[in-house]
Amino acid sequence: MKTTKNPWSDYWQKGAKASFLDGKARLQAYQMRKFWFERMDENELKQPIVDVGTGNGIVVHWLTEYSQEKGKKLDVLGIDSAELKPFNDTLKLHAETPYEAFKLPSNKKVGTFVSHFGLEYGDMQTGLENLYLQLKRGGSVIALVHSTESNIYKNSKALFEFIPSVLKQLKKSVMPLQEALLKHGPNNLPKSALQEQHNLNQFAKKYERYGAFQAMNFVPATKHALQAAAEGKSDESHRVLSGYINAINEHKARLVSLLRATEQLGDIANTAALFESAGFKNVTVQTVAFPETGVVGSCVTASK
Repeated sequence: MKTTKNPWSDYWQKGAKASFLDGKARLQAYQMRKFWFERMDENELKQPIVDVGTGNGIVVHWLTEYSQEKGKKLDVLGIDSAELKPFNDTLKLHAETPYEAFKLPSNKKVGTFVSHFGLEYGDMQTGLENLYLQLKRGGSVIALVHSTESNIYKNSKALFEFIPSVLKQLKKSVMPLQEALLKHGPNNLPKSALQEQHNLNQFAKKYERYGAFQAMNFVPATKHALQAAAEGKSDESHRVLSGYINAINEHKARLVSLLRATEQLGDIANTAALFESAGFKNVTVQTVAFPETGVVGSCVTASK
């Protein structure tokens, strides 16, 4: 049976530290690290602790720092359904481990499940039922989940909706211009190629101030490919353009998973109902906003 590759595997294997850090990464990392330190201070968490949807282990890393700073011994494991490439080899991370079927060896139970924008990427109905089964009595879940009010969701939606226009422009203008440059050189372009050059410039000018367009690095990527074509470097030009298109399609797959993940949660009442239907008690869902970054999430706490 053929299985679909996890759209996040390539992303993590390129060494990314986290999926939720962008241009304001330093501020976001500071705020989110602080968020988890506060959760640890507020709660006497049962052990072991398992981070669901860990990626390359940023939360496991933060909790390890917490244990060192506070002099508390923590047993922390991170799991993710994707293939990973951790930035810190000392972290305990299990790749290709979906939480929907996760178990500790020897029927050992988990004290606390934590998650930072991770739970919603799985099948939450099946996944939460399994987490409930794997949890010790008196154990808890603390999860930060996405919100449709967050810039992460809004920017991803804008980018997803803009991608078809970019792919269309690449096919309609960039590829014909690339072939014309390779065939005729930059100083002897036919009228049709000059028209495509004009169309391309108009497209770039129209969207130059649009955030989704800027995020896609369209201008530097196409400029590189076309410059190589103008210099007669066919292999380089085709490699750059095909690499760019592949990167767009990979990113699109991740955007689809993020949008579906967020929409699966629904509103706060629906999120709470997902946990309650899996058997969890004392479910609370609170909005969490990270100032100046536009990142908003819901912090879910629940117990067995």
